[in-house]
Amino acid sequence: MLTLKGTLLNIFTSSDYMNQETKEITKGKTKLQLLVKVPLKNGGHKNTLYDLTVPPEKVAKYSNSINKEIDVEVGIMGEYKFYGI
Repeated sequence: MLTLKGTLLNIFTSSDYMNQETKEITKGKTKLQLLVKVPLKNGGHKNTLYDLTVPPEKVAKYSNSINKEIDVEVGIMGEYKFYGI
C-alpha cells in the first residue's frame, strides 16, 4: 500500500464523457486535488498538483478537510520513477 500526503485544495467532479461512436455517456468521476511537496535530491522540494480519482463512497471522508493536510491511500497507473531518500 502507498500513501500520498498533501494539502487538499479542492474536491470536484469531472465532466461526463460521451463516446462518439456509441453515444454512450459515462458519468464524470469525483477527484481530490492535492498539493504535494515532492523532495528533491538537492535537499529542496517542489510543489506538485495531483488530481486523484476516488470512489464516491470515500468523498465524505475528505469533505471537511479542504486546506488541511491529509493522507490518501493510492495505487499507481502508468510509469513512475522512485528513488530512496
